[in-house]
Amino acid sequence: MKREPVVRRRKGQMLVFEQVLMFTIGVTIMIMAFALFTMYQNYYTSSTASDQMTEVKEYVLSSIIKACENRDANVTMILTIPKTVSNSFYKISLSNAGLNVTLEPSSGSGDFSPLYGLNETFVFSGMAISDLGKVVVYKNGNLVSLDRRVV
Repeated sequence: MKREPVVRRRKGQMLVFEQVLMFTIGVTIMIMAFALFTMYQNYYTSSTASDQMTEVKEYVLSSIIKACENRDANVTMILTIPKTVSNSFYKISLSNAGLNVTLEPSSGSGDFSPLYGLNETFVFSGMAISDLGKVVVYKNGNLVSLDRRVV
């Protein structure tokens, strides 16, 4: 007696199921890798922006301190600064409280520094946006101001 071959449909279904499962796992791994790299990119971008704002703040602050060293002289300093930090313009504000550098539009991130006791002798004011790539420090008597316009 001759036996007829048994058709196994389950094997074909299992093959399709395995392929669909492998595809789904591959897509999941790609999405997780993309999310992980995006997270790292955002972290390093914000860290770089913070470091760059600190560098700008220290540069402007050291120039202000240098201008205040000689009390009797009137000083005008034109400082060249980067136009952007992390592809964003930033604002430099000077007041008796201190020097503040913040990203524009205001994102809440910024860097602040006190004036190391200079506000007891001098009066500080002014604000500049980085879009021109220059900031001017004026010292006239005991008045120290920050501006973006070059005279």
